[in-house]
Amino acid sequence: MTTADDYATYIASLPRVLAGAAALYRDAEGRVLLVEPNYREGWTLPGGTIESDRDESPRTAARRESAEEIGLDLP
Repeated sequence: MTTADDYATYIASLPRVLAGAAALYRDAEGRVLLVEPNYREGWTLPGGTIESDRDESPRTAARRESAEEIGLDLP
């Protein structure tokens, strides 16, 4: 297989739509939960990629990613 074939196979394997979701968690005092990811600089809301092969909604993806990344599983 040539490099061009490898690249075409790789492109074909990518999701057709790339989407992400984040969750905004606040406590009773109004404070907002932010996370400092180890894979990039800065602070952000917990969340991540929506998995299209699971037919996930943004809400479901944000909840799943929050549970996976920081161990917080809230509705």
